[in-house]
Order: sequence, then structure tokens, then C-alpha cells
Amino acid sequence: MNGTNKFILFISIIILCVLGVIFYNVYSKQSPKSINIVDEYPMETENSFSDGLKNPSSVSTYTLDDDDVGITEKSTYLIDINGDNKKDRITKSFFDNGNAHSYYEYKIELNKNGKYVDITPNNLRTVNGADCDLQQVKFVFNPEFKVIMIYRNMGDTWVDPTMAKRRMYSFDNGKLNASADKDLRVVCDVKELF
Repeated sequence: MNGTNKFILFISIIILCVLGVIFYNVYSKQSPKSINIVDEYPMETENSFSDGLKNPSSVSTYTLDDDDVGITEKSTYLIDINGDNKKDRITKSFFDNGNAHSYYEYKIELNKNGKYVDITPNNLRTVNGADCDLQQVKFVFNPEFKVIMIYRNMGDTWVDPTMAKRRMYSFDNGKLNASADKDLRVVCDVKELF
């Protein structure tokens, strides 16, 4: 090998090394560990909770007032809940209180001849806290529609565990009828009981 060939080989190796470093840096910046993907409906794990509502037909967002209080989002779900092949409506509104506490409020309406009739039970909402939720709601669609609400009263403070109770609402004769409340166990966060 003459001197010119050795020089070309040396330069080629340097260029390949530089390209390797460049590609490594570009790839490492795009690796999955550095990409933050937020799934609107994550799979439930031990530490997550879903109210059972998926794929909203529409979502509206709102601006909070000067105290950061008010509705921030309203989602509408069109789902046949009574088996009459008409899309009924469930509306889920998120209220921010300007502090660590917030809540979702639900409205359930049956589609009767093209008009929506409100059949929402009283107090169908969540009570969310920074450390513990005092009330949560879960919608179940199969094998039949029902709503499960698990709640507890606040103790001396928000995080003092108290006895949680479960109330189930089943669809019957055009209404959601509540079962008798059932004592579950003493908890701080009611989500762990679903």
C-alpha cells in the first residue's frame, strides 16, 4: 500500500467515526426513553383508575377565571345505555377549584324520540384530592349498563381514612335506581376499592 492509499484509508476511517458519533447523538435524542407520550385512555394498572368512559364524541375546553376556578373541560359521550338502538348522552365536566381539590360531574340523558331526558342521580360526581379521593364513579356497559359510586366521609382531615361505601345504580323502567349502600372497608383513597 503506497502513502496515498494509506492517507485515503486514514481519512475514510476518521469520516466514518465522525458520522458514527453524529448518528449516535441523533438516535439517542430520539430514543423512546426521551419521548413523552400521553395517552388519553391509559391501560389500567394497580396505580391508575378509569371511570370507564372512552372515545368522547366531542370535547370542549374552557378558560378558568382569575382565581383558577371553573370548568376546564367538558366531554360528551354518545352511547346506547338502555338497548333501544338510540344513542343516549353522558356528559363529563371537569371542575378546577384553584387548589389541590377538583371534581368531575356527570350528566346522563336518555334519547327519547330525539329529545334528551335527564336521568342523572343526585350527587353523581367525584371528590378528588391531592392525596386521596373521597368519591369516585365508574361506568360499566357490559353485560348491562350500571354506575358504581364508591365514597367515604372526610375524617378530621382530608387524609384521615374512614369507612368507604359502595352504591350501585342499575337501569330499570327508564330510571337509574340505587342499591342500598354497602360498607366496604376503611381507606384514604377510594380508587383502590374498584
